[in-house]
Amino acid sequence: MSSGSIAQKLRAVVVLAVVAVVCVQVYGVTVVSIPPESAPPAARSLGLAVIPAYLEEEWKLFAPNPVGLDRNLLVQAAWRDGDTVVEGEWLDLTAIDNTVVAHAVGAPRSAYLTSRMAGAIDASWANAGNKVKAAVRDESSPEEPLSVDDLREALLAAEATERAAEVIGDFDLATVTYATDAVRTLEPDHGELVAVRYATRVSSVPKWQRRDVQDKTGGSIAAGPWRLPAQDDPDRRAAVASYLERHR
Repeated sequence: MSSGSIAQKLRAVVVLAVVAVVCVQVYGVTVVSIPPESAPPAARSLGLAVIPAYLEEEWKLFAPNPVGLDRNLLVQAAWRDGDTVVEGEWLDLTAIDNTVVAHAVGAPRSAYLTSRMAGAIDASWANAGNKVKAAVRDESSPEEPLSVDDLREALLAAEATERAAEVIGDFDLATVTYATDAVRTLEPDHGELVAVRYATRVSSVPKWQRRDVQDKTGGSIAAGPWRLPAQDDPDRRAAVASYLERHR
């Protein structure tokens, strides 16, 4: 047998082996990714036996393990009413976003805008720790909201690192800016807006069920400090108002 013939046979064996591995991978990912009722029990059991060894990580959206938690971004405003400051109700901004993006495979997902914003602000505060967040929150009130500089000073006074203060400041400013414009759009008939604060609500959602129709009011709420509203920008506010109007 010539060396060329041996090489061809070895190449054919390697190609067949690669094709077999790919087929097993595609089969396993498919049967464990689709809703359980769409796959025969035996096929799903086989897929579950093959895939977890390779794909057990928390891959979030594009994965055999679907997301089990949702984050909602909430905002609360404080308005001046004569000589007093009145706190408004919490507004769920992610509930509005739910009409924007719905992933048809597996379970419709909350829109990216506020759920991503909520995840980012949670992660930034987590780097500093709960004690720091509580200390900064206690330094604020609807009557005495924190400015950007006040927030930084409060973070450093609570022994947050310079890097943590910088990261929190960036995400906080973005969140407060969007929250300010959203409040001015959703509650236009109130008086002078004197303070806003955001919160995130984390709730668990059963796998393979529609996330946009689940009751998330029972999730835990983590509120941030009271902040001065962002400076009004008519063009920016008009853009936010247009977005919210399209999705209410």
